Amino acid sequence: MTHLSDIFKYISKFRHAGHQVGRKVGDMLEVLTYAAISNNEALARRLQIEPKLFGFCDAGHKVEFALMRDPLPRLVKGGEIRSPINLIGFIECKKVGVEQTIHTAFKTKHSANGYTFSHNESLVVSMGRRGTLNTSYTVSFRFNQGELVAEVYCDGQQMLSEIAVTGHRVVFALTPSGPIVLGNEASLRDVPDDLLACKILEFQSVSPTTTKVLLNACLAGPQTPEKAKQASFVALDVRKLRFGNFDKRPRETEMVSVLVLTEFSHWEQKSQNVVTACLDKVVVVPDAIVVSAFERFEATFGAVFYDKISKDNFESNAQVRNIAQTLLAEHQGKIFQDLEDNVTKRFDLVDGSLALVA
Repeated sequence: MTHLSDIFKYISKFRHAGHQVGRKVGDMLEVLTYAAISNNEALARRLQIEPKLFGFCDAGHKVEFALMRDPLPRLVKGGEIRSPINLIGFIECKKVGVEQTIHTAFKTKHSANGYTFSHNESLVVSMGRRGTLNTSYTVSFRFNQGELVAEVYCDGQQMLSEIAVTGHRVVFALTPSGPIVLGNEASLRDVPDDLLACKILEFQSVSPTTTKVLLNACLAGPQTPEKAKQASFVALDVRKLRFGNFDKRPRETEMVSVLVLTEFSHWEQKSQNVVTACLDKVVVVPDAIVVSAFERFEATFGAVFYDKISKDNFESNAQVRNIAQTLLAEHQGKIFQDLEDNVTKRFDLVDGSLALVA
């Protein structure tokens, strides 16, 4: 059963800036993978970054990292690899985060009035999931002495009462232990359980007579099937050009296709089946490692830390490089959980082949 990632718990605190931070999750995955390759001198000397890799269909596929058979005279960035004959492996990085979108039923019911409620109205928010009990909350809007008071009730019991201003939010979450309600100052970072579902009520504007709110549903990885197809096609297309066959070869060593994932909790079994059937290796960088990296960037660079998360900065900024390499060193480079055996591994060059070793 899919659930919302711990990375989402971390970045949700950034509110609207979380969309920008969320896009940086993929960049962080690339930085950590880059660090893991760079820490191995033999691999680093064979590395080509973001080349366009061509396959049987003559389609050019931009991949994050390519490893060549022979050492290169210098680090190569960009360019094209028309023939994969000298390629010992390539690595793609994929993340599919949480998509926040206006809840469908809320949109259908309240879009006509512009999502605006008078202060004698209330809003019902339901939380449930197949196999769990459905819980309904009633949110009331009450203007008192020049301030809007937002109150949340469940089965007649008051769960929350807060003064709400523009930008305020209330989070409704469902965990295996049951539903919870978080006020404006609380954070999903403090929820230890998995998040099975989440809705966020955002206060868009507040006036003495009306309140405009949006109810956002937080969806776990709706683009996962497409990402799975994209990564799989690259592996199939390049394999066909190299070996004359689309089929995955057992215990591949000549040209190893690797897919690195994070926020793996968003990947349904059918998408997992697609990538494991088509790529030689599928590995996961756990949420905890990615969150740890984010926390270190935030502590070092402050509010604009997400601007520092990029492969270019890994190359040029000593602080960025130190954060990534220190984190790798703490785990002996083993940050990649192999889906084949669930063992955490590191990249290495073994007998001239790209390999993942425990």
